[in-house]
Amino acid sequence: MRLSTSILFLILLCAFLPQTASSKDWRGIVPLKSTRAEVEKRFGKPDERGGYDLKDERVSFNYGEGPCRGIYLTLGEDNCKCLADDDAVMSISVEPTGTRKISDLKLDMKKFKRTAITPFPQTFEYDNPEEGIVYTVDEEKNEIQDITYYPSVADCKDLIAKRAPQTRNSWRGLVPLHSGRKDVEALLGSPTRDSTFLVAYETDTQSVLAKYSNGNCDTSGAEWDVPKDTLIELVVNPNPSFLLKELRLESSRYERSEIFPFPEIDQPPRVWNYTDKNNGVRIRTQTSGSGSEELVVSITYFPAQRDAKLRCR
Repeated sequence: MRLSTSILFLILLCAFLPQTASSKDWRGIVPLKSTRAEVEKRFGKPDERGGYDLKDERVSFNYGEGPCRGIYLTLGEDNCKCLADDDAVMSISVEPTGTRKISDLKLDMKKFKRTAITPFPQTFEYDNPEEGIVYTVDEEKNEIQDITYYPSVADCKDLIAKRAPQTRNSWRGLVPLHSGRKDVEALLGSPTRDSTFLVAYETDTQSVLAKYSNGNCDTSGAEWDVPKDTLIELVVNPNPSFLLKELRLESSRYERSEIFPFPEIDQPPRVWNYTDKNNGVRIRTQTSGSGSEELVVSITYFPAQRDAKLRCR
Protein backbone atom coordinates (compact mmCIF):
# COMPACT_ATOMS: atom_id res chain seq x y z
CA MET A 1 0.00 0.00 0.00
CA ARG A 2 1.41 3.37 -1.00
CA LEU A 3 0.82 7.04 -0.19
CA SER A 4 2.33 9.02 -3.06
CA THR A 5 4.58 12.04 -2.64
CA SER A 6 1.99 14.24 -4.34
CA ILE A 7 -0.68 13.28 -1.81
CA LEU A 8 1.63 13.95 1.13
CA PHE A 9 2.36 17.36 -0.33
CA LEU A 10 -1.35 18.13 -0.69
CA ILE A 11 -1.90 17.21 2.95
CA LEU A 12 0.97 19.46 4.06
CA LEU A 13 0.24 22.42 1.80
CA CYS A 14 -3.34 22.82 0.59
CA ALA A 15 -3.35 25.48 -2.11
CA PHE A 16 -6.08 28.11 -2.00
CA LEU A 17 -8.16 27.10 -5.02
CA PRO A 18 -11.78 28.17 -5.55
CA GLN A 19 -13.26 24.77 -4.62
CA THR A 20 -15.96 24.56 -1.96
CA ALA A 21 -16.66 20.82 -1.58
CA SER A 22 -15.97 18.99 1.66
CA SER A 23 -13.68 15.99 1.87
CA LYS A 24 -15.05 12.76 0.51
CA ASP A 25 -15.76 10.18 3.21
CA TRP A 26 -14.99 6.48 3.39
CA ARG A 27 -17.70 4.59 5.32
CA GLY A 28 -18.46 7.76 7.25
CA ILE A 29 -14.82 8.46 8.16
CA VAL A 30 -13.80 11.92 6.89
CA PRO A 31 -10.18 13.15 6.67
CA LEU A 32 -9.43 16.06 8.99
CA LYS A 33 -12.79 15.67 10.79
CA SER A 34 -12.82 12.08 12.07
CA THR A 35 -10.44 10.79 14.75
CA ARG A 36 -8.48 7.69 15.71
CA ALA A 37 -11.03 7.06 18.48
CA GLU A 38 -13.89 6.97 15.94
CA VAL A 39 -11.98 4.59 13.69
CA GLU A 40 -11.12 2.20 16.54
CA LYS A 41 -14.66 2.33 17.91
CA ARG A 42 -15.92 1.04 14.56
CA PHE A 43 -13.11 -1.26 13.48
CA GLY A 44 -11.14 -2.03 16.63
CA LYS A 45 -7.38 -1.82 17.01
CA PRO A 46 -5.27 -2.18 13.85
CA ASP A 47 -3.51 -5.46 13.17
CA GLU A 48 0.25 -6.07 13.37
CA ARG A 49 0.68 -4.44 9.96
CA GLY A 50 -1.03 -1.28 11.13
CA GLY A 51 -4.25 -1.64 9.14
CA TYR A 52 -7.47 -3.58 8.71
CA ASP A 53 -8.48 -6.47 6.45
CA LEU A 54 -12.11 -5.89 5.56
CA LYS A 55 -14.33 -7.49 2.96
CA ASP A 56 -12.72 -6.98 -0.46
CA GLU A 57 -10.24 -4.34 0.73
CA ARG A 58 -7.24 -3.61 2.90
CA VAL A 59 -7.45 -0.27 4.74
CA SER A 60 -4.98 1.85 6.71
CA PHE A 61 -5.20 5.29 8.32
CA ASN A 62 -2.66 8.07 8.69
CA TYR A 63 -3.22 10.24 11.77
CA GLY A 64 -2.17 13.73 12.77
CA GLU A 65 0.48 14.14 15.44
CA GLY A 66 -0.82 17.38 16.93
CA PRO A 67 0.37 20.93 16.28
CA CYS A 68 3.68 21.26 14.47
CA ARG A 69 6.52 22.76 16.45
CA GLY A 70 9.35 24.97 15.25
CA ILE A 71 10.68 28.40 16.05
CA TYR A 72 10.20 29.62 12.46
CA LEU A 73 6.86 27.91 11.79
CA THR A 74 4.78 31.11 11.78
CA LEU A 75 6.85 32.52 8.91
CA GLY A 76 5.69 29.96 6.38
CA GLU A 77 2.43 29.06 4.70
CA ASP A 78 -0.17 27.57 7.01
CA ASN A 79 -1.06 23.94 6.37
CA CYS A 80 -3.60 21.38 7.49
CA LYS A 81 -1.17 18.97 9.09
CA CYS A 82 0.23 21.60 11.44
CA LEU A 83 -3.19 22.87 12.50
CA ALA A 84 -5.10 19.58 12.79
CA ASP A 85 -5.94 17.98 16.11
CA ASP A 86 -3.80 15.23 17.54
CA ASP A 87 -5.05 11.87 16.19
CA ALA A 88 -7.23 13.46 13.49
CA VAL A 89 -7.54 11.26 10.41
CA MET A 90 -5.25 12.83 7.80
CA SER A 91 -5.61 10.23 5.05
CA ILE A 92 -7.18 6.86 4.34
CA SER A 93 -5.58 4.32 2.01
CA VAL A 94 -7.84 1.65 0.55
CA GLU A 95 -6.37 -1.24 -1.43
CA PRO A 96 -8.98 -3.43 -3.13
CA THR A 97 -8.31 -7.16 -2.68
CA GLY A 98 -10.75 -7.97 -5.45
CA THR A 99 -11.14 -6.53 -8.92
CA ARG A 100 -12.65 -3.04 -9.14
CA LYS A 101 -13.15 -1.37 -12.47
CA ILE A 102 -12.58 2.38 -12.63
CA SER A 103 -15.15 2.62 -15.42
CA ASP A 104 -17.86 1.23 -13.11
CA LEU A 105 -17.62 4.39 -10.95
CA LYS A 106 -18.70 6.61 -13.88
CA LEU A 107 -16.55 9.47 -12.62
CA ASP A 108 -16.53 12.91 -14.21
CA MET A 109 -12.92 12.78 -15.36
CA LYS A 110 -12.90 16.53 -16.04
CA LYS A 111 -12.54 16.97 -12.27
CA PHE A 112 -9.44 14.78 -12.06
CA LYS A 113 -5.81 15.42 -12.88
CA ARG A 114 -4.20 12.47 -14.63
CA THR A 115 -0.54 11.80 -13.77
CA ALA A 116 1.65 8.97 -15.00
CA ILE A 117 3.42 6.87 -12.37
CA THR A 118 6.92 5.90 -13.38
CA PRO A 119 8.29 3.39 -14.11
CA PHE A 120 4.91 1.70 -14.64
CA PRO A 121 3.85 2.58 -18.20
CA GLN A 122 0.14 1.75 -17.80
CA THR A 123 -0.39 3.09 -14.27
CA PHE A 124 -1.82 6.56 -13.60
CA GLU A 125 -3.08 8.64 -10.68
CA TYR A 126 -6.43 10.40 -11.03
CA ASP A 127 -6.51 13.17 -8.43
CA ASN A 128 -9.47 15.35 -7.42
CA PRO A 129 -8.40 17.89 -4.74
CA GLU A 130 -11.93 19.35 -4.63
CA GLU A 131 -13.15 16.16 -2.95
CA GLY A 132 -9.82 14.97 -1.59
CA ILE A 133 -9.55 11.66 -3.38
CA VAL A 134 -7.04 10.02 -5.71
CA TYR A 135 -7.35 6.75 -7.61
CA THR A 136 -4.33 4.76 -8.73
CA VAL A 137 -5.39 2.93 -11.88
CA ASP A 138 -3.95 0.28 -14.17
CA GLU A 139 -5.41 1.63 -17.41
CA GLU A 140 -4.52 -1.45 -19.43
CA LYS A 141 -6.67 -3.60 -17.13
CA ASN A 142 -9.15 -0.81 -16.24
CA GLU A 143 -8.52 -1.73 -12.58
CA ILE A 144 -8.24 0.39 -9.43
CA GLN A 145 -5.08 -0.50 -7.53
CA ASP A 146 -5.42 1.97 -4.67
CA ILE A 147 -7.72 4.74 -3.40
CA THR A 148 -6.49 7.50 -1.10
CA TYR A 149 -8.78 9.91 0.71
CA TYR A 150 -7.21 13.15 2.00
CA PRO A 151 -8.45 16.60 3.17
CA SER A 152 -10.20 18.60 0.49
CA VAL A 153 -8.97 22.07 -0.39
CA ALA A 154 -12.11 23.61 1.13
CA ASP A 155 -11.75 21.76 4.44
CA CYS A 156 -8.08 22.75 4.67
CA LYS A 157 -8.95 26.36 3.96
CA ASP A 158 -11.66 26.31 6.62
CA LEU A 159 -9.31 24.87 9.24
CA ILE A 160 -6.63 27.43 8.40
CA ALA A 161 -9.13 30.29 8.71
CA LYS A 162 -10.10 29.08 12.19
CA ARG A 163 -6.69 28.16 13.59
CA ALA A 164 -3.95 30.06 11.76
CA PRO A 165 -1.73 32.01 14.19
CA GLN A 166 -2.66 35.68 14.57
CA THR A 167 0.82 36.70 15.76
CA ARG A 168 3.48 36.17 13.09
CA ASN A 169 6.23 38.33 14.59
CA SER A 170 6.77 35.95 17.48
CA TRP A 171 10.06 34.12 18.12
CA ARG A 172 9.97 31.58 20.94
CA GLY A 173 7.13 33.55 22.50
CA LEU A 174 8.89 36.93 22.31
CA VAL A 175 6.84 39.62 20.52
CA PRO A 176 7.96 43.22 19.89
CA LEU A 177 6.03 45.76 21.99
CA HIS A 178 4.52 42.92 24.05
CA SER A 179 7.62 41.37 25.64
CA GLY A 180 10.25 42.98 27.82
CA ARG A 181 13.91 42.65 28.78
CA LYS A 182 12.99 40.28 31.64
CA ASP A 183 11.15 37.97 29.21
CA VAL A 184 14.12 37.91 26.84
CA GLU A 185 16.67 37.18 29.56
CA ALA A 186 14.47 34.55 31.19
CA LEU A 187 14.66 32.75 27.84
CA LEU A 188 18.20 33.57 26.65
CA GLY A 189 20.09 34.29 29.87
CA SER A 190 22.60 37.07 30.42
CA PRO A 191 23.68 39.12 27.38
CA THR A 192 27.08 38.70 25.76
CA ARG A 193 27.20 42.42 24.82
CA ASP A 194 25.15 45.17 26.44
CA SER A 195 24.90 48.72 25.07
CA THR A 196 21.97 49.58 27.36
CA PHE A 197 19.20 49.50 24.78
CA LEU A 198 20.89 47.38 22.06
CA VAL A 199 21.81 44.03 23.57
CA ALA A 200 23.32 40.82 22.12
CA TYR A 201 22.67 37.24 23.22
CA GLU A 202 24.06 33.91 22.09
CA THR A 203 22.50 30.43 21.99
CA ASP A 204 23.87 27.20 20.57
CA THR A 205 22.09 27.81 17.27
CA GLN A 206 21.47 31.58 17.04
CA SER A 207 22.99 34.98 17.58
CA VAL A 208 20.28 37.35 18.79
CA LEU A 209 20.25 41.15 18.88
CA ALA A 210 17.50 42.82 20.92
CA LYS A 211 16.55 46.48 20.79
CA TYR A 212 14.74 47.87 23.82
CA SER A 213 12.72 51.02 24.41
CA ASN A 214 14.31 53.83 26.38
CA GLY A 215 10.88 54.97 27.57
CA ASN A 216 7.45 56.07 26.37
CA CYS A 217 6.60 59.06 24.19
CA ASP A 218 7.52 61.50 26.95
CA THR A 219 11.14 60.33 26.57
CA SER A 220 13.36 62.16 24.10
CA GLY A 221 13.89 60.13 20.92
CA ALA A 222 11.27 57.51 21.78
CA GLU A 223 9.61 55.76 18.84
CA TRP A 224 6.93 53.80 20.68
CA ASP A 225 4.60 54.61 23.55
CA VAL A 226 5.71 51.68 25.71
CA PRO A 227 7.59 51.45 29.02
CA LYS A 228 11.36 51.45 29.25
CA ASP A 229 12.96 48.05 28.49
CA THR A 230 10.07 46.91 26.29
CA LEU A 231 11.32 44.82 23.36
CA ILE A 232 11.16 46.90 20.16
CA GLU A 233 12.95 44.69 17.65
CA LEU A 234 14.60 41.29 17.60
CA VAL A 235 17.16 40.18 15.00
CA VAL A 236 17.90 36.45 14.90
CA ASN A 237 20.92 35.13 13.00
CA PRO A 238 20.60 31.34 12.64
CA ASN A 239 23.82 29.36 12.94
CA PRO A 240 24.21 27.51 10.71
CA SER A 241 22.18 29.20 8.00
CA PHE A 242 19.55 27.17 6.19
CA LEU A 243 17.86 27.27 2.79
CA LEU A 244 15.08 29.78 2.29
CA LYS A 245 12.87 27.14 0.69
CA GLU A 246 12.75 25.29 4.00
CA LEU A 247 10.53 28.07 5.38
CA ARG A 248 7.86 27.42 2.72
CA LEU A 249 6.96 31.12 2.60
CA GLU A 250 3.55 32.26 1.46
CA SER A 251 4.59 34.54 -1.37
CA SER A 252 1.51 36.78 -1.11
CA ARG A 253 2.62 37.96 2.35
CA TYR A 254 6.20 38.95 1.48
CA GLU A 255 7.65 41.71 -0.68
CA ARG A 256 11.01 40.74 -2.18
CA SER A 257 13.70 43.38 -2.76
CA GLU A 258 17.40 43.13 -3.54
CA ILE A 259 20.01 44.93 -1.46
CA PHE A 260 22.92 46.15 -3.55
CA PRO A 261 26.38 45.83 -1.96
CA PHE A 262 29.05 48.46 -1.64
CA PRO A 263 30.85 48.81 -4.99
CA GLU A 264 34.29 48.30 -3.42
CA ILE A 265 33.46 44.73 -2.40
CA ASP A 266 35.02 42.22 -4.78
CA GLN A 267 32.56 39.51 -5.96
CA PRO A 268 29.94 40.33 -3.34
CA PRO A 269 27.10 37.95 -2.51
CA ARG A 270 23.63 38.77 -3.76
CA VAL A 271 21.39 39.76 -0.87
CA TRP A 272 17.57 39.98 -0.67
CA ASN A 273 15.01 41.06 1.88
CA TYR A 274 11.60 39.37 2.16
CA THR A 275 9.42 41.78 4.13
CA ASP A 276 5.97 41.23 5.62
CA LYS A 277 5.15 44.76 6.81
CA ASN A 278 1.69 43.82 7.96
CA ASN A 279 2.89 41.14 10.38
CA GLY A 280 6.26 42.64 11.28
CA VAL A 281 8.77 40.18 9.78
CA ARG A 282 11.83 40.64 7.55
CA ILE A 283 13.88 37.71 6.25
CA ARG A 284 17.32 38.40 4.76
CA THR A 285 18.92 35.91 2.40
CA GLN A 286 22.06 35.69 0.32
CA THR A 287 23.75 33.59 -2.32
CA SER A 288 27.45 33.49 -3.01
CA GLY A 289 29.70 32.27 -5.79
CA SER A 290 27.90 30.34 -8.49
CA GLY A 291 25.21 29.06 -6.12
CA SER A 292 21.60 29.91 -6.86
CA GLU A 293 20.07 28.65 -3.61
CA GLU A 294 19.24 31.43 -1.15
CA LEU A 295 20.41 30.99 2.44
CA VAL A 296 18.62 32.64 5.36
CA VAL A 297 21.16 34.80 7.20
CA SER A 298 18.87 36.78 9.50
CA ILE A 299 15.24 37.15 10.55
CA THR A 300 14.05 40.44 12.02
CA TYR A 301 10.89 40.69 14.10
CA PHE A 302 9.52 44.24 14.42
CA PRO A 303 6.16 45.80 15.41
CA ALA A 304 3.20 44.64 13.34
CA GLN A 305 0.67 46.99 11.74
CA ARG A 306 -1.89 46.05 14.39
CA ASP A 307 0.31 47.90 16.92
CA ALA A 308 0.66 51.09 14.85
CA LYS A 309 -1.49 52.91 17.43
CA LEU A 310 1.45 52.68 19.83
CA ARG A 311 3.80 54.67 17.61
CA CYS A 312 4.79 58.07 18.96
CA ARG A 313 3.57 60.97 16.84
